Amino acid sequence: MPPISFIAGIFAIITAAVAMPAAQPGEIRTFGDWAVGCDNGDNCQAISLVPEEDGAGYQDGEGPVSIVRTAGSKDIFKIHITFEPRDMDRYRMIVDGRLVDTGPIVPGDYPIEIVGADAKKVAAAIIRGKRLVVQGPGDEVITRISLAGSSAALRYIDQKQDRAGTGTALVAKGSRAFRPAMFEIPTIIVDQWDPAKLVPETGDIVALVEASRCKDDRFGVVEDQVFPLGKRGNRYRVLVLISCGAGAYNFSSAPYVGEYVEDAPATSGWIFTPARFDHQPSWGGEGSDPLLVNASWGEQDQTISSYGKGRGLGDCGNAENYIWDGDSFRLIDASAMPKCRGAFEWITTWRAKYRKLETAD
Repeated sequence: MPPISFIAGIFAIITAAVAMPAAQPGEIRTFGDWAVGCDNGDNCQAISLVPEEDGAGYQDGEGPVSIVRTAGSKDIFKIHITFEPRDMDRYRMIVDGRLVDTGPIVPGDYPIEIVGADAKKVAAAIIRGKRLVVQGPGDEVITRISLAGSSAALRYIDQKQDRAGTGTALVAKGSRAFRPAMFEIPTIIVDQWDPAKLVPETGDIVALVEASRCKDDRFGVVEDQVFPLGKRGNRYRVLVLISCGAGAYNFSSAPYVGEYVEDAPATSGWIFTPARFDHQPSWGGEGSDPLLVNASWGEQDQTISSYGKGRGLGDCGNAENYIWDGDSFRLIDASAMPKCRGAFEWITTWRAKYRKLETAD
């Protein structure tokens, strides 16, 4: 009879799989020169874009404005700007010729970050304005931002967070009381197998490549990768990433899971099947076997990332991170930027937590 801990563990996995729906990242909308989106917890972000008539991106050293607001009662609200600060120590923020904020420039990812009541004051000016300019201490221009579409983008956040018609709204203000929605970010139960080093022979990988969709897309120097997923009893599993074509800055991989049963009565060697994902990686598209781009493997937690750039500047594309739960890859976070207009900071559209299943030895 199997030990009780084993049975309980299997029951926990089955229960989690039934209870948890497939990952559904939020959409990203574009209003004029602003993009906006929210994740599955309705935390939202609006980011300024370069006007289409102004060219492909911000000028050297300049950066977009990002407005972040969380859902729920904590209401974290902040505005930040990413740029190269050089030797500047203070900034002045001007909307349509009127000074709306000033403060220090600090080292770090966000040299300018405005929070709380000050951020809401600046947001009010952005909503009413047409053009924002941020200057350094010597009146040098740090960045220029079009505010076309900013009001619609922030109104979208009001609606997504059910703030429209309440005193907490940024645009759609009203007298209705705000009742924060209760969101529970999903927790993925991870059943990690025991460590193992057994991997397929080179001939097995060659045969897999010859039978794969990638056979005719391989050229130049290619590198296939194999990562052990562990063992349970006499079963071994591996992740195989087959090189599946490349461009100037994107390298595609087709993921397969291989399984080998040791000392089976009628062993057929390694058996490979396309890896399963609860949300199809964006690069492969729905309705086809998955494709990862610029894939990166994290050995300790058995995570894999896919990061596809829409162009070499890296200001648009999709990124997903998954964790192997013992049977398939589950999405733990996703971000995207559909418009190639200077926004190097992408909007988070999905997030999940994970917990490793603990079983008695």
